[in-house]
Amino acid sequence: MRNFAPFLCNIIMKRIFLLAFAACSMSLMAQHVTPLNIQITELKLDSLRQLYQAEPTMYRAALNVVAANLDKNEDEIKAAKNQLKTEQAHAKEVEATLKDASQLTSALSKLYSKEQSELKTMQKSVEKQQRTLNKHKELNKDTREGYLLLLEKEQKELSYALREVDDRQRAISEMETTLRNARIAQDDFVHEIEQKAADLAQLEAKLKERVAIIKAEQKSAKVLK
Repeated sequence: MRNFAPFLCNIIMKRIFLLAFAACSMSLMAQHVTPLNIQITELKLDSLRQLYQAEPTMYRAALNVVAANLDKNEDEIKAAKNQLKTEQAHAKEVEATLKDASQLTSALSKLYSKEQSELKTMQKSVEKQQRTLNKHKELNKDTREGYLLLLEKEQKELSYALREVDDRQRAISEMETTLRNARIAQDDFVHEIEQKAADLAQLEAKLKERVAIIKAEQKSAKVLK
């Protein structure tokens, strides 16, 4: 009777503990995206024109410096986009882990409730047999005592099995709490990713606009003498 819990349940339980441990680690760790720290280069063309109005060569050199800084911004945005892709991939992995763990937890919770119900039914059946035995006064001593010992042993093993399933139910309940906390942390992380993607798109649009302006200005500045 002490091996009443199916072997398969033990395997699944080990898996759920591993998944929940991973989820717990994710919820305890600070899951945050790497913040964007990109400042798109200001053009300040009016100031440059005023500063170099009598020096076309210097003006063109200044425009080249601005263009070079914009190129650096482009590299920064490219690196940030690659980083964002990694963060998005990580979020998907976490999501898959949480989904798998939640499904297993739910399945085990139902399984253990059913197991508990069946054990209690068996326990009631044994108790009924014990009451019936007490009524059978005609049975000889050896028969009564032999059967009584069997029923007592069965009752003891059932009590043990019930305590065991109770422990597993408590463990599952704790796992469910852990997974709920991990879900909250995951949702916050996903929100940060979405906000970062939106901010990065704005930076990229601003960069393209300024690159177009500086290229047009460089083209115009070529004719200055």
